[in-house]
Amino acid sequence: MKKRYYILTAIFSYLALLIITVPASSLSKMVNDNSPVSIQGVSGTLWNGEAYIITINNKVRLNNTEWSVSFWKLFLGQLAIDVNSHHSDNAITAELGSSFLGRFFINNLTAKLSAEDAAQIADIPLVKLSGLISLNIENAHWKQGELPQASGTINWSDAIVTVAESASLGNVSIVLGESEQHLLNADIKNQGGDIKLSGTAKLIPEADYSVNIVLTPTASASDNIKNSLGLFAKKQRNGEFHLNNSGSLNTFGLI
Repeated sequence: MKKRYYILTAIFSYLALLIITVPASSLSKMVNDNSPVSIQGVSGTLWNGEAYIITINNKVRLNNTEWSVSFWKLFLGQLAIDVNSHHSDNAITAELGSSFLGRFFINNLTAKLSAEDAAQIADIPLVKLSGLISLNIENAHWKQGELPQASGTINWSDAIVTVAESASLGNVSIVLGESEQHLLNADIKNQGGDIKLSGTAKLIPEADYSVNIVLTPTASASDNIKNSLGLFAKKQRNGEFHLNNSGSLNTFGLI
């Protein structure tokens, strides 16, 4: 009995050693040939490695990315990877993974990127964004075909939106959490700037998303800025502009 136990232990140990020592270069070839992700300058192993450059959809470029697998989470039914990377010299850290039941998750995501880069990644047309966006996502999780859940904050400092004229939004804060229906909800507000923001954006089962924001021009807002608000929001008698919109996330290819 003991002999059989030792033989099985030796076999499993050998198989684990083979998996752990698989070079990361084998992953880069598989990814480069079968996905919109391109990985260059790979070293280390699948379980603990690094890549000099990772490009996603020819839009997002990550530099000096390091990763390591959390072995102990395998016993919880999760494949979790700790990632450290850089985007335009700004550090990005997160835990990425999936449960064995197919639920994906992101934990403790911290990242900074320019608003201009964010607009380019999101394909926002006809609008120029300026400022710095900071992400602090405690947790986000989703399953294919389901609406996502998330908690954390998104801060946009020195926010400026330019269409025909530049409008300052000051510092914008977005707090992510759950609605009463246990769906993703975002509380939006700002401090300073030409326009005061206050409202919510949330996911709803009927139409997938709903946005309700009140925009109030401040004393620093020019007449051109006030007139521009009327192009996409309904003006109220008290001088506020109400933006109410809803639709399907399939329009944006998000689910």
